[in-house]
Amino acid sequence: MKTLFRSLPVLALAILIGFAIGTMTLAQDSGLTVLHVQAPDFPPPGNADEPAISGAGGNSAQGVAPLGPAGRSGSITPGSAPTTPSPQGSEPSVGGAGGGGVTWINSPPLSMEKLRGKVVMIDFWDYTCINCIRTFPENKKLWDRYRNDGFVLIGVDDAEFSSAAPVDRAREAVKRFELPYPIVVDYHFQIWNAYKNAFWPNIFLIDANGTIRYNHSGEGDDKEIESAIQGLLKEANPVLTFPASDTIAPDVNVNAPNCGEPTPEMYVGDWFGRGALANPEGYHDHKTVDYARQNSVADGHVALAGRWETDKNGMIYRGKHKGDEPGPDHATVQYHAREIYSVMNLAKGREARLYVKQDGQYLTAANKGADVTIDSQGQSYIEVREPRMYYLVQNPEFGSHTVDLYPAADGLMIDSFTFGNNCQTDFAHL
Repeated sequence: MKTLFRSLPVLALAILIGFAIGTMTLAQDSGLTVLHVQAPDFPPPGNADEPAISGAGGNSAQGVAPLGPAGRSGSITPGSAPTTPSPQGSEPSVGGAGGGGVTWINSPPLSMEKLRGKVVMIDFWDYTCINCIRTFPENKKLWDRYRNDGFVLIGVDDAEFSSAAPVDRAREAVKRFELPYPIVVDYHFQIWNAYKNAFWPNIFLIDANGTIRYNHSGEGDDKEIESAIQGLLKEANPVLTFPASDTIAPDVNVNAPNCGEPTPEMYVGDWFGRGALANPEGYHDHKTVDYARQNSVADGHVALAGRWETDKNGMIYRGKHKGDEPGPDHATVQYHAREIYSVMNLAKGREARLYVKQDGQYLTAANKGADVTIDSQGQSYIEVREPRMYYLVQNPEFGSHTVDLYPAADGLMIDSFTFGNNCQTDFAHL
């Protein structure tokens, strides 16, 4: 992620303008925005109107407003929200367009009244978001250290792509990433809108009186966040002491010059005008087009060859190639980074094989991603079985590369590509 997130407290003031009550200031030399705003409550539980998966059109979620642009991987659109937000200048409120309540995982339904006396951390996340995934180890550490001191961490799951909206997908992700703290699935973006949120990940720290005191968008600043949590816990319980083992480690700058600055996030589909498609044929919503092979592609773009259908979430392969080796149809990505990840989906609901090459060669044990298998012929591939983020390439060092993806089944959708630098490798690749 770019150091752009270091300047987000200023942008957050614009995003949080809907918090008409209270005051907001910028902490000096800090990645935290200091607030004094009453925390909105959670909507009531209930999933009667939970979005359902549709087999047509790429697993589009039904009954949920289209997901919209937000900041992640250094891409920031201040003031945007995926559903209809509360009007600018209004007081925060729960209940956005769609209604229908929320679903809790790992916890009975919580409310701000029940949490009074606790220090609460609200963490907006999405299981397809690499920037969120990289914060999970720190979240687990905070939960383990402070939950017995009156600290509650609540993950608010808001799906960026339609295929991730169903609550069962969130349950699977919570299990896969072994998240032990309460999770609330906000599939109608009611909590998102109430907090005037626009980023993944984004946290709010709430004191024991139910007042939002700090906001932080993006990764990093772990030392400042933990120090703020300790301070709020001490406010609530002045006699509280922390064991020596809870020493706060200094922050590591994962965006230092020696880390390398990777290619920004790439949206493959016609995602609110931000798609990275390089082909001159362009996007044709919900239509299938024969895309001509491109001789070259610029860094940060994707070029297609073969028959692909345009969807807002991604591009769906509609070719006829099937078999145990790559065919002529493919997607080509030019990038510079150390690692590359891709959010992929199955429009027809059955698993599909995707062959992977880098710089014209199959991947090896030295550079393959965690989700890549190498067969007896040395061919590298991924079995796409469910909508999630897949680990494609883990190079031994930062560099510029071309990746070619060859789908071997009709209906495979490629949604996005994200990247990691030299300093963003120390996390569980689950």
